[in-house]
Amino acid sequence: MYSWKAIRIACTILLLLPVVHLVYLVSRDTMETLNASPDTWAREINAYATADALNQLPTEPIVVVGGHRVRLWHGLDDLLTPKPVLMRGLGDAIVEDITYNYSRLVGYYQPDTVVLLPGNSEFHIRDNKSPEDLATAIAELVELDGSYKVTRQFYIFTPLKTPLYPQDSPIIDQTTQLLQAWADTDKRVTILDANPLLCAADGKPQSGFYRSDGVNLNEHGYLRLSLLLRSQIEADTPQAQKLATTP
Repeated sequence: MYSWKAIRIACTILLLLPVVHLVYLVSRDTMETLNASPDTWAREINAYATADALNQLPTEPIVVVGGHRVRLWHGLDDLLTPKPVLMRGLGDAIVEDITYNYSRLVGYYQPDTVVLLPGNSEFHIRDNKSPEDLATAIAELVELDGSYKVTRQFYIFTPLKTPLYPQDSPIIDQTTQLLQAWADTDKRVTILDANPLLCAADGKPQSGFYRSDGVNLNEHGYLRLSLLLRSQIEADTPQAQKLATTP
């Protein structure tokens, strides 16, 4: 027969286990973000590889790459049907991390289309890029992708303005201008600027499209990104291969 004290201790431990697990996960993710090495994302890349081994890989998919924002982007596959979509987000990865892990994260899938959604980590915590730095990093990723001569189209979202970091807006505007000027020289590349869809008339991001953290989009914000992407893909797709229209 167990004493009430032993039972209370056991119950307390059981109740605390989820909290301890959450603390562990948050600490692990934080340490990975702070680790400057692009190898820090090996755990997540290996998890994708394990899942791929258990499933039949789609032919000529749309591969979406980026950091935490990509991991939080749900429902895009339904909106882009019948084209297969693979979401390949890596923690708070920056563009250089994606370039370094390109062969396993993108090239392995022989994509028809690649979509890049940069995160706030380009400017905060993991890196502190200038507009020129980010534009150069993106161009290098696209150049690497082009060397494989497989991808037909490369869509690049410009960095998103966020309620938490209003000081980033001038940097983002400059980056957008640089990316648009550069994309004019490469017919494979299309720049998608979602900020006009997420900002008010004064150019400031509307909190209604963001989560309470002021950085990540909520479902309404992601829907705007999804519709912008689908509209551009449909415009670039031959009539006979148009995406199915969602009722």
